[in-house]
Amino acid sequence: MEVIIKSSNIQFKNPQIGQPTRAVADHYNGRRITALVDGEEQLYRFKKDELAFEVDEDDMIEAIEQRERESQETEQEEEPEAE
Repeated sequence: MEVIIKSSNIQFKNPQIGQPTRAVADHYNGRRITALVDGEEQLYRFKKDELAFEVDEDDMIEAIEQRERESQETEQEEEPEAE
């Protein structure tokens, strides 16, 4: 599987309602990654518990590959067995 990161956007949200949001690790809420997977552009969203605030490109690629493996396993489980 070939994965190329096209863009990565960090999403922030203040945990205290009514207070301004700042671009700091405490306000990190998730990440949106646009990647080319086997030549096809796809969008991935990761929450803060799925992907840490400080990650590099290799960690993002690993997370995308894991998500794709899980997706393929789910699709295989949902396919009815041929009789």
